[in-house]
Amino acid sequence: MSAEQPSARHQRRAAERSEMRSARAASPTPLGRYRAALFGLVIVGVLGGGIALAAGDLLGQRGTPTTADAMPVRMSMAGFEPLVMTVRAGQAVAIDFWTTDAAPHLEGGVHTFISEQLGIREELPAESRRTFTFTAPTKPGDYDVYCDTCCGGKDSPTMHGTIRVED
Repeated sequence: MSAEQPSARHQRRAAERSEMRSARAASPTPLGRYRAALFGLVIVGVLGGGIALAAGDLLGQRGTPTTADAMPVRMSMAGFEPLVMTVRAGQAVAIDFWTTDAAPHLEGGVHTFISEQLGIREELPAESRRTFTFTAPTKPGDYDVYCDTCCGGKDSPTMHGTIRVED
């Protein structure tokens, strides 16, 4: 048996382990470098994907209106923008209807622009835009429009807008 005390042996082994860790940290193995590089690529991919998905809402309108004098109306899961669309009584109205929402966020992959009072029912596929027209009523007033395919549909307070008809 060794005359060395257990605590001294423990200290010596701890010092050896510490030296080995220092040596490994100073010169990582190729496998360690490969893992670190792979981890970095995964992080960049996840962050890049998140930024790409968020960019649709941040970048605003996509494409150009098909009718120059059309009123731009954006639909999103947050509702209509503008919330109030003011038009002249009895006039033809062109609405440039657009969305940047992705299909997985929408029921059936579409937003809808509906006004039962005005006889309007339009659908817009995800991440697209199009123009539709209608004739404003001759009676001034506020007319409800809503989307019934997203975020609670007609019952959701955020999925409503107003077409305000003025003389």
